[in-house]
Amino acid sequence: MSMPSKAPSRSRRLRLSALAVAVTAGALLAGNVTQAEAAPPEVISRWNNELVHSNSVSPGFSMFLSSGAYTISAKLSAANQGSSTINYSCILSAQGGADTDVAAVTLAPNATQSVVLNVVHNFTSTGQLTFACTKPVGTPAVRMQQVKITAIKVNTLDNQPF
Repeated sequence: MSMPSKAPSRSRRLRLSALAVAVTAGALLAGNVTQAEAAPPEVISRWNNELVHSNSVSPGFSMFLSSGAYTISAKLSAANQGSSTINYSCILSAQGGADTDVAAVTLAPNATQSVVLNVVHNFTSTGQLTFACTKPVGTPAVRMQQVKITAIKVNTLDNQPF
């Protein structure tokens, strides 16, 4: 003797399946409620493909960045235009020197060298970013080529020595 089967109706199975999907989706969403979605980075870039640095301080660059965390890089090719060696130095500085990077190179006569700098800084309010290069008075001119300065606003910043 067999027992009659009492299988749930098709509509009841669909309702149960829909309920299971809704509960699972709700559980997944509830787990993400406390996590904020990351904002896309904001990129600010400035460039000059040809500057002549004839005085002791190069044509400097300065701009203001809105509050937030940034990673900032600068790069250029420095070309010695003369026949004597030049001790050449560039600085990238955030917030009046709160965070800086300095790159010093020795430019051989008629030679070109890359200069790269990087700074990370958290501006608590609008703050200044500056870039400049220096060389001794009376030394040959330096062609600053392909100067690129890029600030990328990021969601968080962890800046520690290693």
